[in-house]
Amino acid sequence: METLIFKIVLSSALLIAFYYLFLEKERSFKFNRSFLLSAVVFSYTVPFIPYNSPFKSYDNPQLIIGEGSLELNAASVNVAPSFDWMKILFIAYLLVSLFFLIKFIYSFLRLKFLKGEMRTYKNQKILILQKNYAPFSFLGTIYLSRKYLVDDQIDNRIFLHEKCHVEEKHSLDILFIEFLKIFSWFNPALFFYKKAMIANHEFLADQYVLQKNYDVKNYQYLILNEIKMAQSFNLTHQFDFNNTKKRFIMMTSKNSRFSGLKKFTLLPVLAVLFVLSAKKVTAQTESKPDVEPTPVKAEKQDVAILLDEKNATPDQKEFMAMAKKIMAEHQLKKDTINKKQSQDIAVPTPPPPPPPAGKLEQVPAEFPGGANALRQLVGSNFDTSVLSSEQGLLKTTINLSIDENGNVSNVVAEGENQKFNAEAVRAFTTANEGKVWRPATENGQAVKTVYKMPLTMVFQGSAKK
Repeated sequence: METLIFKIVLSSALLIAFYYLFLEKERSFKFNRSFLLSAVVFSYTVPFIPYNSPFKSYDNPQLIIGEGSLELNAASVNVAPSFDWMKILFIAYLLVSLFFLIKFIYSFLRLKFLKGEMRTYKNQKILILQKNYAPFSFLGTIYLSRKYLVDDQIDNRIFLHEKCHVEEKHSLDILFIEFLKIFSWFNPALFFYKKAMIANHEFLADQYVLQKNYDVKNYQYLILNEIKMAQSFNLTHQFDFNNTKKRFIMMTSKNSRFSGLKKFTLLPVLAVLFVLSAKKVTAQTESKPDVEPTPVKAEKQDVAILLDEKNATPDQKEFMAMAKKIMAEHQLKKDTINKKQSQDIAVPTPPPPPPPAGKLEQVPAEFPGGANALRQLVGSNFDTSVLSSEQGLLKTTINLSIDENGNVSNVVAEGENQKFNAEAVRAFTTANEGKVWRPATENGQAVKTVYKMPLTMVFQGSAKK
């Protein structure tokens, strides 16, 4: 998810920077409007477009599931709860999105509930307001104060300016950006897109008026008079000094000599962003036969790897050997630490209960179909894409509480990476939905069990480096 957000923010930021550097001062207003809208759509869709890469990737993570171990007569798993930052961030995201949603609804209703007299003027809907607002338009209606009506006539320059906004549906551009801000408010580029769109709309409307052969200076004086009565409706085109200054410059400017060339430079920029941001689908250069599930064996295995060692390529065999070595070193280090900690803590140990008469017979709990079936289910349910931004080696240990009836509860993970822990818990929980274990027994009587299984994820490209 973080990678997806980064790609959206990066693409939209680079494209709006391109606009300000190369296109903002050109008089190709219609092209600029199309560019701004297309840039936003491109930035928010290109990360989801599949892109077939011609190169074989070695960055796909490999999930390694170790052999499970059992602890009999354990009622529950005692793992210190960890602080879930992801949940806090998600709640904060929802709260800010809710704020922008409320703001959007308020701004929309504030316009819709403006009181005034609705008229039709030259086949155009006009709402005559009692309060003194500078003229503006929203969707299919022009809003202006009663003072602008002189003998039931409106200054044609004002009318043509607002009519252009209505006919070109400029309000839809602003609504589109405001809607995106509700769920992607974290993208700062959206605020620049809105500012650029509003300025571009004003350039288009000014051009529409001046094409009717009105005097430029008189029209500029008219605009200056309107700044004194600027309104503050969030979903409309507002007056401000900087925006007005740009409008005056654009009224008398001309296209640069390289305006056409600047448009063509956009093509390589889009191509580079597409390659960087599109969802890559790695081309496979070797075919791999379907791997049959490994039958359950009585002997204990060192590690279960979700790869077929018999049919593996030399690179995969090298990777599996490396992974086994890493897990063995990790287990040795963990056992050494646990032994040292147990020696450092001077707590008197209660004497063990006397063994029952006769031989003690213990039968461990078993997943339906065996341990290999559990590993296959976990591997098929594990979503590695949530860890696409991670590197190197990730480790955790899953703990399952199994009661006397074979029901699983209290699935927790003991690892340093919270995202890996959360996905491991989800995968194990999904794999055990609707499943009833054969409970562990001691001398023929069902007992509670804690089942532990280590998981390791190695990012092959990073590991080989």
